[in-house]
Amino acid sequence: MTSQHRERLTRSGPQGHDSLDVYPTGAVNNVRVIEENIKKKTLYLTVVGDIELYMDCNEEKRDSPHHRTLAVTHFPLERPDEANTGYLHDIQFKFSNLLAYELGRSSYFFNAVDIGLINLVENPVQAPARLLPEGSITTALHHSEQFNVQYLVSGVIRSMALHNPAQPREPNLLVDLYNRSSLNPGFHNRNFELDVFVHDAFTGALISQKRYHMTGDWTLDPHIRAGFESPQFWQQDYGKKMREVIRVISNDIQLLLGCEPIRARITQTQQESVWINTGTDSGLRQGDKLRVYRRMTHYDSELRPYFELRDTGQLLTLEDVQPTMSRGRLPADSNTLNIQQDDIVIAH
Repeated sequence: MTSQHRERLTRSGPQGHDSLDVYPTGAVNNVRVIEENIKKKTLYLTVVGDIELYMDCNEEKRDSPHHRTLAVTHFPLERPDEANTGYLHDIQFKFSNLLAYELGRSSYFFNAVDIGLINLVENPVQAPARLLPEGSITTALHHSEQFNVQYLVSGVIRSMALHNPAQPREPNLLVDLYNRSSLNPGFHNRNFELDVFVHDAFTGALISQKRYHMTGDWTLDPHIRAGFESPQFWQQDYGKKMREVIRVISNDIQLLLGCEPIRARITQTQQESVWINTGTDSGLRQGDKLRVYRRMTHYDSELRPYFELRDTGQLLTLEDVQPTMSRGRLPADSNTLNIQQDDIVIAH
């Protein structure tokens, strides 16, 4: 929903303001005045800004936009030797920082936490896991415990292969000149193929997997150890196209999760009172009503746990909302309703 509100200026001075509102299904950021003119005692301003619009996900929740929080983890290389040229092995734990930054920079409604040293992918060749092990979830959430992380983003770098890797041979001036010329387009091409996985942080279930692929020129000498994210890396055509891939991934994640309801963990119960681990940082407000779900643990044939969220039919009404926690009230005693710590609330 986008609306424009305008009030005119009068001879006696400013009587109001002009504004463009896109709340709650959008946001205006980076607003800058680029021109000022005074005509007949009236000040005219020309401003520019970034307007971010979202699809209208729920007509009943127009007045309460919520923030989604993701933890972006390690991206292991399936074939580490392909990163030898340019010495790009540190992409495995630095890629998460770039993706988290882009998610936060480009969207007002997403908070992204970089935990690139935490690897959720046990076997890159067989990834993704349809269900993350409980230990992996616990580790990831522990390293981002100051945030209400609702989703875990991971992935596998499938390929960074050169189309024409350097081979030992005798120097040949004509061949080398030909390879460096425009007569042999594609000679310096290098692949980047990446699988991105999004898991539910509460159940470990796989929500989405998607593959991204690009090809760019890599013209640095094979012996130069540029390193990922170095100035030399970004100057390469390969590096410039890498930035575009990161923007596309960020946009796809926003489209995937933009209409998903906010969820939070119950951290404490006492009679009718319930505390949860998020608040105004996620867009919650006093009076919001959240549906309560039991977090049920089941076991497969190999005694590996998996989780189910079961609707209790109860609503939690928020009475006190602080930046990183909230307290609400149930219609009856939490013990009577069998609602306890680690159960989940969802803002439908």
